[in-house]
Amino acid sequence: MTAAGGELIPFPGSPATEAVLDAELITDEEYRRSRTRRLAETAVSRLPAQWQTRESARQAGADLAGRAVLIPVHYPAAVGRGLAVSARAWWQWVRVTDFYDAAKSADKLADRWQEIAVVRRRRSVLSLAFAGTTALGVLVTELMAGSMPLVLTGSAVSAVLAVAGRRKDGAGGRSTRLGSRSLAWLMNGDHLVIAFRDAKLIGKDESLMLVRAPRHDGTGWALTIDVPPSRKASDVIAKREALASALAVDEMRLIVERVRGDDGHAGRLALWVGDADPYTAAPVPSPLAAAPSWDLWTAPPFGTTARGMAVTLPIVWTSLLIGAIPRQGKTFVMRLPLTAAALDPHVRLIVADGKGGKDHRPFEQVAHRFIRGARESDARRLIRVLEECAADVANRFDRLSEMDDELCPESKVTPEITRASTHGMPLTVIGIDEVQNYLGMDAPLDEQNPKGKKVGQRICELLTYIAKTGPAAGYSLILATQKPDAKVIPDGLRGQLGTRFALKVMTYQASETILGAGTYKAGMDASRLLTSHKGVGLLLGADGETELDAGTAITVRTHLLHIREIRSACERGRTQREAAGTLTGDAVGEHDVATLAPAAVARLAEEVTETTAEIENMLTVEPMRELPEVLALLVDVIDEHEHGLVAIRDLAARIGWEPKTLGEALTRAQVSRPTPTRQRINGSANAVPVIDLDVIRATTVEQIGD
Repeated sequence: MTAAGGELIPFPGSPATEAVLDAELITDEEYRRSRTRRLAETAVSRLPAQWQTRESARQAGADLAGRAVLIPVHYPAAVGRGLAVSARAWWQWVRVTDFYDAAKSADKLADRWQEIAVVRRRRSVLSLAFAGTTALGVLVTELMAGSMPLVLTGSAVSAVLAVAGRRKDGAGGRSTRLGSRSLAWLMNGDHLVIAFRDAKLIGKDESLMLVRAPRHDGTGWALTIDVPPSRKASDVIAKREALASALAVDEMRLIVERVRGDDGHAGRLALWVGDADPYTAAPVPSPLAAAPSWDLWTAPPFGTTARGMAVTLPIVWTSLLIGAIPRQGKTFVMRLPLTAAALDPHVRLIVADGKGGKDHRPFEQVAHRFIRGARESDARRLIRVLEECAADVANRFDRLSEMDDELCPESKVTPEITRASTHGMPLTVIGIDEVQNYLGMDAPLDEQNPKGKKVGQRICELLTYIAKTGPAAGYSLILATQKPDAKVIPDGLRGQLGTRFALKVMTYQASETILGAGTYKAGMDASRLLTSHKGVGLLLGADGETELDAGTAITVRTHLLHIREIRSACERGRTQREAAGTLTGDAVGEHDVATLAPAAVARLAEEVTETTAEIENMLTVEPMRELPEVLALLVDVIDEHEHGLVAIRDLAARIGWEPKTLGEALTRAQVSRPTPTRQRINGSANAVPVIDLDVIRATTVEQIGD
């Protein structure tokens, strides 16, 4: 319900989410009467009393005590500034500055000069008379009543001067001062509202609703809030950097997440502000270092969030793409899921190291196929290995289709199927480090046809086929690259990798190449990560097949697993495979890849070609005519369910523009605008320029065509 003046008040006993806004059109007379009431309301906190906490009381008390201690210093300075302001105002009055400037700007100074001179003489005489009268009054008072009245009068005058000389935002000569901004967030919440307004996340007449009181959570402060009904939580997440600036903290210390499920809605946010940079502490050792074994059907430990919450990385039903610039921990990250696979005796592991060296040498003990190096011979062997895997995928689907519904209810492998040696369908993990070295191989696939298909193209086709069809058959890809480029990893392959992990990259375009299109506008940008944060990246589930959120990336600091610990884990994995009879391929000296029969090769080539063509067709979009920039931005921020009039200032805040700039851009884009409407919202009344969202949609459709 609403109180007088339109103030938002929750119903007694009801949750804050049931509050609504009351708006009505008012006349100009009502608007004038409301201005006095609005001035009185500005001195009152816009936040409910339940925001107050013991911590806020301590902070407020410390702030007041600090100000009290500095009064002997600040008060004389304020009096001095007030004296200067008063002297400047008196001099402008004596010199008739306003009249002089107006006459000069109107080219009538010559006509008005005599009049200005007369006024100046009169005001000078009045000033001298006032000064003489004041001096005489002081002398008489001193002689008749003593010094006390003069002391009281001087104190009152100094107080007036101190008020006149107080520091004001935007006042000339007073806006700049030495020092730096610190965390602008007291736990009473008022500063948080100011920060949201400074970041243009809410309007000046809008406020926030508290859902959960501020509390100390781990190494930072956490609280849950509801933004106004006209705002979306996703908009706040997209402008996390602006909010961090308003709060005077590094964005790495600020976590902004949507509250989902039955306890959340599209306007509910969970905020966490760290006491310090959470990623400067020593990395957490991986539990895999001491694990005797691991069941890969259970997501292995991957890292922790800034708040210390454990994060796991699903491997089954998905494939993983890892991207970063060099020396950011990409290989360390890739070896975490590979080590978990090595500890499961029922997993078949295939590793190709496109960099060479010793980073992946421990996996030779358990790998069914192991390729080290990116020479042409290594790339051709990788093709034979992938052809063997692709043929196995097709064969598995043939056999799954013949199984009864009890054993295979969904035409997918199950834990029982992958662990039973009689079925011959173990979980298979294919890990390729520096995959760009293989995909960029320009040697001809057929040496007799130099202008034909290249080696890199064939590898890309096979990886795309396995990534698209393999997960249901028990195959998972883990690809890592230090060159996240759309030309190196085409959309057809990248679009089939359902889980993405982006460490530090140089540009937001590279971040989008890894995480997916649109992630930058949604506030997910790996280029903003610090180079000093080794092993820290954004983890995003892009396909909805795992428990990872497909809409929001998690900032994760991955666990640390040294190569000696990986070697020890692989030794344990080899012992378990020998006991289970699952040690095969290169690990037991069987280095020859099975040669497929000509009929199988022809069938496989046909299936891979069809799958690749299907993916390319899905990713081919009819090009649209180029939209004006303003319409292209508005299309992304206007919800399909929004209709009717909306204030231009609110629409401008969504795209980070100034209202005037947006209005001019809409005019240039030939979007018709209705006349401004005077409205009262939450007790305020203004002439608000508005725009019709349906008109924007119609203009957009008209300019891009149906």
